[in-house]
Amino acid sequence: MKPRSVLPALLATALLSACATQTLDVPRAGNYPASDQQKARAVHHWDVLAEDVAGRIAENMQQRAPGQAVYIMATAENAGSFNQAFRKLLLTRLMAKGVEVATRPGAEVADVNFDVQVIRHNSPVSNGIQFKFTSLAAGIAVVRDLFFQHSTTAYTLIGLAAAAGLDAASLVLDGNAASGPTRSEVLVTTTVESGHRYLASTSDVYYIERADASLFDSIKNWKVVGQ
Repeated sequence: MKPRSVLPALLATALLSACATQTLDVPRAGNYPASDQQKARAVHHWDVLAEDVAGRIAENMQQRAPGQAVYIMATAENAGSFNQAFRKLLLTRLMAKGVEVATRPGAEVADVNFDVQVIRHNSPVSNGIQFKFTSLAAGIAVVRDLFFQHSTTAYTLIGLAAAAGLDAASLVLDGNAASGPTRSEVLVTTTVESGHRYLASTSDVYYIERADASLFDSIKNWKVVGQ
C-alpha cells in the first residue's frame, strides 16, 4: 500500500476512535424526523387555510352543537391584511358548508375567534432555491476526492449531471416561488366558544417570507405629539 493511501485510512481510524471514547455531559442536539410545512405566499393559500379550518369547525359543531349559529368576531382596527381577509374567507367557507353565521354576537350563538402570531427566528438560513440533489452529489464527490485522491472522474460527472436533472425537474414543477424554508413563520389559532366552553379549536403553522410578515402583523398607529 502506498504511503499516500495509508494516511487517509489512519486519519479515519483516529477520528472513529475519538468519537467512540468521547463522552458528553450534555444531551446531543438531534434532528426531528423529516416533515413538510406549507408556505403561504398568496391570498389563494389563505383561502385554502380558511377552507380547511371551516371544515374542521363544521365537523366539530355537528358533533357538539348541531344547528347552533356562530358569529365570527370582528377584527381589530389595526389588524393586518391577513386578519381582515381571513375573516371574510372563513365566513364564506363556513356558509358553504351549511354552518349558520350570525350577523351579530349574542347569547344564542357561538363566538369564533382567531389569533395570528408571527414568529421570527434569528438563526440564519438560505432563502434561495435549494438545489439539494446537486449539492448532495457534489458533497459525495468531495468525500471521494478526499479519501481516494480522485480528481474529475466519469462517476462524478454522471452523478452531478443526474442530480442537476432532478433539480431542474423540481424547479419546473414547483417553480421559483417554492424556494426553501424561511426563518419566519405564522401560527393561526381558531377557536369556537359558547357558554364558557370550547366547542372547537384548530392550530396551523405556515412558513412565510420575512418580507411578507407585515401582512400578518398588526398595523402600528403612531401618535404625533405636539412640540
